[in-house]
Amino acid sequence: MKSDKKQLVDEISALILSNLKGLNEKSAKKLVKTVDKASEEIAKKYAKLQKDEEEAKEKAEKKAAEKIKEQSKKVAKAKAKEAEKAAFDAKIALVTGSEATEAPAKKSSSKKSSTPAVEEALSSESAE
Repeated sequence: MKSDKKQLVDEISALILSNLKGLNEKSAKKLVKTVDKASEEIAKKYAKLQKDEEEAKEKAEKKAAEKIKEQSKKVAKAKAKEAEKAAFDAKIALVTGSEATEAPAKKSSSKKSSTPAVEEALSSESAE
């Protein structure tokens, strides 16, 4: 038995036995054995519960770390995809002769507007 566990058993036994007085020697021996046995069970249960709590805490920390890692991977993937799209738009801009900043603006504007009049106005602006 570990010294901490043994010390806990002794403390529990002492606290319980200090309140139980007035027995003859034969009954007192039986009571001491019973209290010691119960104290050991209590100490074992206490140690098990502490261990379970520590494992649960470690598991929660590990899960949180995995979640953060997953989120950082998603962010990195999104940034890489965005950079790839920006590079592709820049190549298109080189081929078409327009500026790279206009290409994304045209796409987002044309997606928002669904009327033909607005689309004509946008296409005439981009032609200039």
